[in-house]
Parts: sequence; structure tokens; C-alpha cells
Amino acid sequence: MTLFFEQLKKSTAAAQQAMLTAPVIADVQQGNISKDMYIAFLTQAYHHVKHTVPLLMACGGRLSGEYEWVRDAIAEYIEEEKGHQEWILNDIKACGGDAEAVRNNK
Repeated sequence: MTLFFEQLKKSTAAAQQAMLTAPVIADVQQGNISKDMYIAFLTQAYHHVKHTVPLLMACGGRLSGEYEWVRDAIAEYIEEEKGHQEWILNDIKACGGDAEAVRNNK
């Protein structure tokens, strides 16, 4: 593993542990999650995911030539991520939620 990755793991270990021991994580692992709670999670995930591709595009567009290798990696990741927000909306709808209200931020 790279030095950067090891440093990143070390500096985020406490936050990772806090997240993994959050009561909501235990509830999910035990199957104790309501449909409303899942729809609320999906709603937040949608708003995160819908901004991922535009942010990555903006990032790639601002890189200088010496970082072409980073731009290539970003372009590959963009291809993988495109459309995922629609999957989330489909899940919301399948759970009985209002996907269009989520899409329109209502």
C-alpha cells in the first residue's frame, strides 16, 4: 500500500470507528430499519450522487496537462457513476416514496 493510503487510513480511523459503531449501522445490520427510514436514506443518497458527476467533470476540466493521468481516472469514474441517481429514484419509487418530489427537491 502507498504511504498516502496508510496515512489516510490512520487519520480517518477514529471517524471510521465512530461511523461503524453508530446505532443506525447496528440497526441496519440486524434488519431493524423501517421503509420510511430507508427512503430517507435514499433521499439523502440521491442528492449526494446527483452532484458527483458534475463535480468530477468540473474537477477534470480544471486540471493542467501534467495531471492528465488524473483526468483519465476521473473520466473512467464518471463513466461508472453516470445514471446512478436514477437507480436511487427507482428504489424510492419501488418503496412507495415520491421519486419526483425527491428529484425536484421537495
